[in-house]
Amino acid sequence: MLMPAATWGALIDAGVMVSPLDADHAELRTGPHRDVLRVVHPATTLNPSHVAKLRDRYREPILLIVPSATSAVRAAVEAAGWSWLIDDGKRVTGSLRLAGHRVAVGPQNAGLPSPPARPGRVPWGTFTLLRRLVERPWAGQQQLAEATGLSQPRVSQALAALSDEGIVSRASTGWDVTDIDAAFDWWLRSYPGPHGLRTLWYGLDPPVRQAQSIVGLLTRDGQQQTVISGDVAADIIAPWRSPRRAIVYARTGADLAPVGLTPAHEEDATVELIVPKDPGVWPSPAAEEPPGGLPLADALQILWDVARAPGPDTDEAMRQLRRVLRDRRPRSAREQAA
Repeated sequence: MLMPAATWGALIDAGVMVSPLDADHAELRTGPHRDVLRVVHPATTLNPSHVAKLRDRYREPILLIVPSATSAVRAAVEAAGWSWLIDDGKRVTGSLRLAGHRVAVGPQNAGLPSPPARPGRVPWGTFTLLRRLVERPWAGQQQLAEATGLSQPRVSQALAALSDEGIVSRASTGWDVTDIDAAFDWWLRSYPGPHGLRTLWYGLDPPVRQAQSIVGLLTRDGQQQTVISGDVAADIIAPWRSPRRAIVYARTGADLAPVGLTPAHEEDATVELIVPKDPGVWPSPAAEEPPGGLPLADALQILWDVARAPGPDTDEAMRQLRRVLRDRRPRSAREQAA
C-alpha cells in the first residue's frame, strides 16, 4: 500500500520531511537530524515473536506503520530501536528515531498497532500482462513473455487467470482482450494500486507546469526517471477538463522544494510523487512517443489515477479517456471481421 495521506500529514505537522529513495526506503529529517528508514507494513497480525523475526530479516532502521497493537508488541518494537506510527483511520500517533534523536508524532497515549492479516503477494505480472493486451492484440505466449519480461510459464498462468475472469481469450491469430470495455471495468475493480511510497506537495503554478519542473529535476544524465499520470496525462491524451493535480511516478524520490513545491496535506496537494512497487506503471518500450513532450505512464495506470482524481466531473473525464484509449487501440483480426 501507499503511505496513507493521514500519515504523511502527521509527519508534516511534526516538522518531519520525507523523501522517498525507492519503493521501500525513505529519508526522514527534522532540523539537523536525519536517517534513512525502511518503511514496513507487516502482512500478518503482530505479536512479539513477529517483531523478533522482522529484526532477523531487516538489518537496518525500520519505520513501522500499522493500525493498532498490544503493549507487549510496543515494548518489542521500542527495544528494537525502531520508529513506529499508528494510523487507525482517526488519528496518527507514534515515535521516530532519527540518528538517535526521538521525535514524537501526534498524541502519545495510544499503543502500537497490530494490523489484521492482509492478502498475499500482489500478482504484478498478471496486471502487466493485461496492460500489454489492452495496448494491442498479441500473437502468442512467447511474444507476450518478451513484452512483459515474464517467463512463458508465468505468462501461461496469468493468461489462464484472466481467461477464467472472461477478460482475455485466444483466437486463431493469438491472444486478445475479449471486450475492451469489460477489460477497463475489471481493471478499475481489481487493480490494488501501485503500492510503494507516496508524498504530497503544493505549488502555485498550474499542475502541468509543476509536472514539467519535476520531470526536469529528476532527469539524470539525460535519462528520464519519471512518468506522468492522472489529470495531466489525461489532458494530453483526451483533453476534457483542466488538470487539478499532477501525479508523478518516479524511480527514486526527491525533495521537491528546489522547484518551488512545499509538503502539503491531502486536501491541498497539487502534486503526488509516488515511488511505486508495481513495475507495470512504466510504459512498454514499444509504446508510441506521447505528444506534449511529457513522459506518460502506462494507459491503464492513467485510467486508474483519473478514476480516483478529485472533482465533480471525474465520471465524464473517465468516459472521454476510455473512448480515446478504445479508439486508438489497434483492432484485432477478430474485431475487423465482425
